[in-house]
Amino acid sequence: MLATAAPTGGIPRDGDRWAYEVKWDGMRVLADVRAGAVTLLSRTGRDVTGTFPEFARLGEVHADVLLDGEIVALAEGVPSFEALGERMHIRDARSAALAARALPVTLMAFDVLRLYGVDLVDRPWQERRDALDRLTPSGDAWLVSPVYPDAEVLLAATEEQGLEGVVAKRRGSRYQPGRRSPDWVKHAHRRTQSAAVVGWRPVEGSTTRMGALLLAVPDAAGVLRYAGRAGSGLTAGMEADLRRALRGSEVATPPLPGIPRVDAAGATFCEPGVVVDVRHLGRTTAGRLRQPTLRGLRADLGLADLREE
Repeated sequence: MLATAAPTGGIPRDGDRWAYEVKWDGMRVLADVRAGAVTLLSRTGRDVTGTFPEFARLGEVHADVLLDGEIVALAEGVPSFEALGERMHIRDARSAALAARALPVTLMAFDVLRLYGVDLVDRPWQERRDALDRLTPSGDAWLVSPVYPDAEVLLAATEEQGLEGVVAKRRGSRYQPGRRSPDWVKHAHRRTQSAAVVGWRPVEGSTTRMGALLLAVPDAAGVLRYAGRAGSGLTAGMEADLRRALRGSEVATPPLPGIPRVDAAGATFCEPGVVVDVRHLGRTTAGRLRQPTLRGLRADLGLADLREE
């Protein structure tokens, strides 16, 4: 279940009908625990259990539970997607174990969908939340995301503390797997957009080093449109991850219309499929992202997950 963006008037302010949580800046997962075995699934259904071996401890504490939550990496007490990016793409078991010790992560659980063999999906949010609150978090493997009754106070606090934003949840709502529902409404303090990589331009004076990515975002009809290029934030580590992800996707001509000649000159084009996150300052009249800064590769998202935020 996914949240919809808050309308112009902001998130609902009725604390009797709505509850408020922090919008965590991380990687959404389902943690499925059965008979001591733990399986982690990303939003796209990809098995990422091996990437985060520390969550095997969930199976030592809970016999049967299905948790919905966000994996976060903390940097100076604040969730950092950039820090999490160092963990998201690891597949090798030995490397994953070393990374778990060097850069620990935490699962912030905000919903429980099954407990002791009982399916809770059709239960109201408040009932599911009460069940989640009765569970004992297993040390630093997972924590319960706090709930707050006052939207204004949480909005102000999260902005002051540099957190991503706030999610409002209707207390009487059922869980709708895979759907983006108006029963969950999100407000982000900073503009973030997931975009498809459709090419890259080299650093000036080089033909091999990446200098900027060419990006595309779906419009209201779901058609990919060129959204500009982004080079700020492109680190050596991110470039290495991108090269692995883009290998074999290169094409001879632009994969979509509308890429200006100044951006297309000297570029290497690729079929849309790889997704990155960018922060930006809005859109130009031509639909380009203003001053985009790359945050990292989204291995947990695909083209079907993209929408204009």
